[in-house]
Amino acid sequence: MRLKLSIATIAAGVLAIGMQGRPAAAAQPQGFSGHAQSSVAGCPYLAWRLALAANGDITGIAYYSDLSGVSMVKGNGDGHGHFQLTLTSSMGNGPVGTVTGTRSSRGGIVANMTGQGCANMHLTMAPLTDINHWTNAGGGGG
Repeated sequence: MRLKLSIATIAAGVLAIGMQGRPAAAAQPQGFSGHAQSSVAGCPYLAWRLALAANGDITGIAYYSDLSGVSMVKGNGDGHGHFQLTLTSSMGNGPVGTVTGTRSSRGGIVANMTGQGCANMHLTMAPLTDINHWTNAGGGGG
């Protein structure tokens, strides 16, 4: 009896491990990357890396090109191509502000950022076909 229980336990464990290794059936998040110059003279560029989840949530990072600060980006879309983001400094003197924008006809992002100091700009971001690779931006900007 104990041998049967052990075999059943091992079989259940193997089945559970096998199911965890399968890719999720849900669509992968779509990503965006880009950079923009501040509208404030003498400020560094701001680089962006964002992921859009299937439920409309947007998360990512933004950082100054001189590496003086990094911020966490969070927000959501309205399902009609419009979105709003909030940047919160997480390291150094990271950019702080809000971004409002839309998805362009080419699939990119076109937006405006309003914030503290250098965190003011108009930006476009190209869509990423694979969020795990930096060099696969498609669509060429906005």
